[in-house]
Amino acid sequence: MAEVIPQNSREVAKGSFWSLAGSVFFKLSSFLYVILLARAASQDDIGTFYLALSAMSIIWVFSDFGISGAFTRYVPFFEGAGERGKIRDLLRLSLRYLALFSFALMAILIWQADNLGAFYGNPALPEAIRILSLYVLLGNLFRLNYLYLQGTADIKGSQLFQNLQNFLKLVITAALFFLYGASVLTISLGFVLSFLFALIASIFPVFRSISAITEAGGLGRQEIIREIMPLGLTIAVVSYFSTIIASSDRLIIGFVLEPSSSSSLIAVYSMAATLASVLMVFPGSIGNIFLPVVSRLVGKKDLAGMREVLATAQRWSLFITLPIAAVMMAFAGDMLLVFYGPEYSSGTMVMALFTFGLVFAAFSYMASLALTAMRLVKIELYIAIASGVTNIVLNFILIPVFGIEGAAAASAISFAQSAFMLSHFAKTKLGYRNPPETYRLLAAALMVFIAAMAAKPLSSAAAASIIAQAGAGEFMPKAIYLAFLGTLITISGALFVAFSLALKCFQAEDVALMRRVLEKAGVPAPITALAQKMASYGVHPEKL
Repeated sequence: MAEVIPQNSREVAKGSFWSLAGSVFFKLSSFLYVILLARAASQDDIGTFYLALSAMSIIWVFSDFGISGAFTRYVPFFEGAGERGKIRDLLRLSLRYLALFSFALMAILIWQADNLGAFYGNPALPEAIRILSLYVLLGNLFRLNYLYLQGTADIKGSQLFQNLQNFLKLVITAALFFLYGASVLTISLGFVLSFLFALIASIFPVFRSISAITEAGGLGRQEIIREIMPLGLTIAVVSYFSTIIASSDRLIIGFVLEPSSSSSLIAVYSMAATLASVLMVFPGSIGNIFLPVVSRLVGKKDLAGMREVLATAQRWSLFITLPIAAVMMAFAGDMLLVFYGPEYSSGTMVMALFTFGLVFAAFSYMASLALTAMRLVKIELYIAIASGVTNIVLNFILIPVFGIEGAAAASAISFAQSAFMLSHFAKTKLGYRNPPETYRLLAAALMVFIAAMAAKPLSSAAAASIIAQAGAGEFMPKAIYLAFLGTLITISGALFVAFSLALKCFQAEDVALMRRVLEKAGVPAPITALAQKMASYGVHPEKL
């Protein structure tokens, strides 16, 4: 088997390593943060915070008029075109526009906070909205910095500062809880302060990178207004409808259900959906480097290269994501029980349904980024509008009947609808057809899910026994169960690899890349050779 690893695949692999490492740490910090909230704050306080954050997120999408949304496309595009001076101009002009837009929206939020609180019948909501309004400015400035680093393919630096902000959120919130107690005020303040300190830390490397650009610029306001902002605004609208899928469920739960119980239900739903969203760490990690790479290929008009790297990125994304999704769906109740406590175990079906929907999102994520790189964002806009409308309609239909489970089902259906539409347009606009390996990976994941469901009675019995022995706040029994759950995940991953090999889900470049990674890790040559031989069984003979 000839060992050929295309340059684009090597770049995606290297960037994905740093992105995945950063994303894992990011999610670990987020996970600990959510546990802190669940254990220290009341469900009413958590529900109010997430309700305010959901309302804020919908507004925040448009708070920069789409400027940052175009960054990850135009920074590598200008670099590939040899117009690095325009990158400097783009950042400087973007900062000016962004500050203006952000201050205007902050003023509107502060002005309308009381009306929003009255609309939801929640007297604590205005205070949270006023504090979180600072997030509009601080979050936008910080996002511009790390997206600039990402656009220059500095995935390591981008991940460093995103992780710094997330870790600071955990530390600052814990400190505020210790000093002043857990409340909506301290949760919101900890969230905002984390962005302030991370923003300050990220200024220097971006300034140093921009100062190193010596080429002349030439990017004017007209080019930003006529070309970059329209693209960014379209991306923002797409993000808006994606945010609708992520946030409208909480808003509609708060609107449709009784105010006396809606905050608690929003808290349960948010915790379950947040845990499920861990799944998107893996496709997101690969996508962080995939978009700059494919944007350069667009500049070169290399459609064949785009299809090749798209197939590689999609295959790697699914290989990492699917076995974890199978375990999360099968053991959702156990995870919620151990991580958050028995009061959140009612979100079992929510987490399972939401995870199922995210499988569709992971399947189509790379196709979405490819369309963005090709500036076909109008297609993404149509898809996002259709999915957003479907989500809202289904939420109003299903929540009154099924409660928070209905909201999760609405989200899953919306994710599936979006995935089918994205696959269709990737085929018609890029000539990309999902390779057979992707469907074989789905079949392997289904086999793992069936095996995990067969093992579920044992896991549930173990969870019940360990939690019963834990008493109030004992750590060790829960740690033992986490180790047990980790063992189940490891076994499921091994089964997935075995099924994937049997179904011929890999390409020759995957085997070559695996061998190179093992060599760099210092694995002995006989073991590396054996691993390569075993992995080769997963490549179809015609593709060796």
